[in-house]
Amino acid sequence: MQNEKPPLFPAWWMWYLLVIGWLTVQIVLFYLFTKTFS
Repeated sequence: MQNEKPPLFPAWWMWYLLVIGWLTVQIVLFYLFTKTFS
């Protein structure tokens, strides 16, 4: 198996951080949305 480089970023761990950060932002936004309209 080849050592493939990920698209856009030089390392896969950067993709993992991006995904974790995006999911955290979504959780916070949905929490604020729920508190605002409850």
